[in-house]
Amino acid sequence: MATLAERRRQRVRDTQNWRARLKRGAIVLPVEVDGEVFDLMVRYGFLTSGQETDRREVAGALEKLLHRAMVALRRERPKKI
Repeated sequence: MATLAERRRQRVRDTQNWRARLKRGAIVLPVEVDGEVFDLMVRYGFLTSGQETDRREVAGALEKLLHRAMVALRRERPKKI
């Protein structure tokens, strides 16, 4: 079990991370990933079979999939001025 000092240090780190995200205009959202999204991550090579239970691997693969989707959307819709 974490000591009070450890919990306080973690809370300070969490607050610093929150403030940094706020400053750059980012937010953290909960995301549900279903079988279709897993299939896309595997199909595009961002995730291999067997990594579905590794949260860090799934988060990294989801980030790559989202990036690819954003690039495709930018290409599809010209920027309005």
